[in-house]
Amino acid sequence: MPNSDKITVLIADDILDTHENLKKLLYFERDLEVIGSAMDGQQAVDLVKQFHPDVVLMDINMPGLDGITATERIQTLGVPSQIIMMSVQGETDYLRRSMLAGAREFLIKPFSGEELADSVRRVNKLRGDRVARGADPHPGPPSFQPHGSGGRVITVFSPKGGVGRTTIICNLAVALREWTAKRVAVVDCNLQFGDVGILLNIQSSKTIADLLKHLDHMDSELLDTIMVSHSSGVRVLLAPPRPEMADLFTGEAIKTILGKLQENYDYVLVDTWPSFQDTMLAALDVSDHILVVLTLELPAIKNVKLFLEVADALGYPRDKTLLVLNRANSTGGISVSDVEASLKRSIAASIVSDGRLVTYALNQGIPFVLTSRNSPVSKCVVDLAKLLGSQTVQRSRPVSQPISQQAEADHKPQASGWTNRLPFGRAKHRLSASAANR
Repeated sequence: MPNSDKITVLIADDILDTHENLKKLLYFERDLEVIGSAMDGQQAVDLVKQFHPDVVLMDINMPGLDGITATERIQTLGVPSQIIMMSVQGETDYLRRSMLAGAREFLIKPFSGEELADSVRRVNKLRGDRVARGADPHPGPPSFQPHGSGGRVITVFSPKGGVGRTTIICNLAVALREWTAKRVAVVDCNLQFGDVGILLNIQSSKTIADLLKHLDHMDSELLDTIMVSHSSGVRVLLAPPRPEMADLFTGEAIKTILGKLQENYDYVLVDTWPSFQDTMLAALDVSDHILVVLTLELPAIKNVKLFLEVADALGYPRDKTLLVLNRANSTGGISVSDVEASLKRSIAASIVSDGRLVTYALNQGIPFVLTSRNSPVSKCVVDLAKLLGSQTVQRSRPVSQPISQQAEADHKPQASGWTNRLPFGRAKHRLSASAANR
C-alpha cells in the first residue's frame, strides 16, 4: 500500500535494467516511492488507471504502444498523474511531440539521481499548485474551450520589436482556421503602425477606429460591416490608418471591443506592440493566454525576463503566459537551455528560421502556411495551432470584467504626449495590491 505522504512514481520502460537503475536512483529519496513498473505503453495506461500515481516516468520508445501514444491515452483518463518523458535522443521533434501529448518534462538519458528527483518533485508541485487553485490537475497541453461559453482571446506580445510577432499571428490565425474549422478573428492592436493588413494583403477603409463611436451599442452586424475577410476565412479588424488616431483609444474601449468579438468568434487573436500603455495592458488583462515571442538574442531574453516579472507582479497566473521561441535554430552562442535557465520557464513552442520563405511570403502578402505547407517553419506554426486548439481549459473570468479598482480611469481621455500616457500610476496601484495579497 503506497504511503500517502510520499510522491508515488510509476516507471514505464521496456528495458528491465532501466527499471532497476531508476529504482536505485530514487531509493534514498525519502519523499519518493516507486509503486509499480510497466514494460510497455498499454501496461502503463492500465496501471495508471488502477493506481493513479502522482508521476509517471515514461520512456518514449517502447514496443506496441509507444510513450507518446500512452501519454495521450492517459490524458483521457481524468487522473491527476503527471508525465515525465524519457529518451536517449534529444531531438526537438521528440520534445515537441511529447509536450503536445501532455508530458510535463523531458529527460534525456542518462541523467543523474538529482536531476531525476528534482524533476519528479517539480512536476508533482505543478500538479499540487493546480489542485490548490481549483484547476484541472491533469490539463495536458494548454489550450482553449470552444465557442459555447465564449471564444478565447489569445494575445501575441513581445517586449522586444523585430522578433516576428505579426508574422506569427497572421500565419497562426490561418493555421487555427484550417486545423479547427472554427471562427477566427485577428485584431490589429498595434494602433500606430499595424501591419496585419500588409501581411495578409487586405485593404479596407473601415478599421478598428470606426468602432469607437459605437462602443455603447456595438452589435454583431456592425462588427461584420467593419471587419475584412481573408481568403482563408479569417476575419480581420485592421489598425487605424494614421498613427495619431491611437490617442483616441482607451483601455476600456479595447476591453469592450475584444469582449464583443469574443461573443462572435471562437478564437480572437490580438496583435500588439512593445508597450505597457493602458490600451496594451487592457489587451493583456483580458487575454486567456499571452504568447510571449522571443529569439535567441540577449536583448530579447532580457526584455522577456522583465515582462515576466511584471506579469507575476500584476497577478497573472503563470499558465497564462506561453513562451514562443522564434528563429529557434539560429546559431549565436545561446541555446534553448540557456534561455530556459535564465527565465526559469519552459519554452512552450519553437518556430524555426526560414528567412527566404518568410520574406517572400511577407512581400507577396500570402501566409507561408498556405504556400509552403510542408516547410519546417509552417509545420512549427501548425503545431502551435494544434497546441492552442487541442483541448479545453477553464476560463478564469469574463473579458469585460475589470481586474483593478482603477478601471473607471480608462474612460477618461488621455493627455497627448508619450510622457503623460505611461500608466505608471495604474500599474503601481496594481503591483502594490497584488503584492499585498500574496
